[in-house]
Amino acid sequence: MTHSVNLRKTKHKPEEACKAFEDISKYFSREEWAKLSHSEKITYVYMKRNYTTMTNLGLRAHLPDFMESNEQATKSVLNDSDEVFSHESQGLRRRPVSIWSHRLRERKKQVIYEEISDPEDEKEEREEEKIEKGIGGQGGEGERGKEGRRKNTMV
Repeated sequence: MTHSVNLRKTKHKPEEACKAFEDISKYFSREEWAKLSHSEKITYVYMKRNYTTMTNLGLRAHLPDFMESNEQATKSVLNDSDEVFSHESQGLRRRPVSIWSHRLRERKKQVIYEEISDPEDEKEEREEEKIEKGIGGQGGEGERGKEGRRKNTMV
């Protein structure tokens, strides 16, 4: 059972909505704030609330991009581009860090993957080899007998 909530019809006290919008509006210029629709503004309010709730619970959460000050965002963009450029000149490239990377763990033992072949492909290859060698359909039991026994052992 799903419930949809119409954000415009949600009953909030006007002072709560104004306070929430004031908290969010400080992250945007006046021009940017004017261009945002009501639903976009509410989305940003909920993004900030979710971030605050998660950090208050002690969880590691990524700071939403809009909450970084313009100065911080500019500095981080400049730092990132400098780091990538300097590493590229050395032949190294910086990997982007996922927000879920703290949840990953490394394998203790190396896993070796083995190619799994299709029995039908193997049969076709053997028939092609026979044709190339000029054997054709000779030999009573030959490959069919071996293949039949192999199928029985697999089942």
